[in-house]
Amino acid sequence: MIQPMKYPGGKGKTYQHIINLMPPHRVYIETHLGGGAVLRNKRPAEHSIGIDADERVVAQWRARTADPPTDSAYPDLELICGRAEEFLARYSFLGDELVYVDPPYHPETRRQPRVYRCDYQVEDHVELLSLLARLPCPVIVSGYAHPLYDELLGGWNQRSFQAKTHTDVRTETLWFNFEPPDQLHDSRHRGDNFRERQTLKRRMERLQDRVRAMDPAERHAFTQWLHDTYPVAPRSISV
Repeated sequence: MIQPMKYPGGKGKTYQHIINLMPPHRVYIETHLGGGAVLRNKRPAEHSIGIDADERVVAQWRARTADPPTDSAYPDLELICGRAEEFLARYSFLGDELVYVDPPYHPETRRQPRVYRCDYQVEDHVELLSLLARLPCPVIVSGYAHPLYDELLGGWNQRSFQAKTHTDVRTETLWFNFEPPDQLHDSRHRGDNFRERQTLKRRMERLQDRVRAMDPAERHAFTQWLHDTYPVAPRSISV
């Protein structure tokens, strides 16, 4: 497991909210990697791409992923040092990607003027959001609410959650260009809070224990009924 790195605005305590929105995808692209709490805690995609403009961040990730234990956790993780906008503008999308974007907070929403080595000014947010609005695949953006985001991501869905900062609790917003999916890429973190996640986890474990206790014929009959009654839809999503 890749060890966590502390990073301003990191999602180490709130990554579940983002993962619980992720539709099935083959390629996962995280554009402002930082400590990578979402990447570290989600089920790996067939191919994952982590991007950060801060060379120190990328160097730390490369050092950690060079260790043998992490190779098995992320067998196809590509790390890129550069601007997210430049990468996204030249990437050849097929539609089976998921892009998660957690840029530096908009300057007007912060309580501290500068906390990032590679910061964003207002014009950088405009460039980024304008590009994201044109991508032909599912996209999730996280940040603090601001009229610019509502304007440039007009028509996108939104979901909010409470996030604890160093000093208090603030409301984070997720903007996403698809309907909440019936199938998740990773369902292990379902639930809006710790208690709900624990309840759902125990319920699933009890069900799994019952299935394991069945004899082979009974288990086959049960799985056949499950398949016939609740057929799995194709793992795709429209944007």
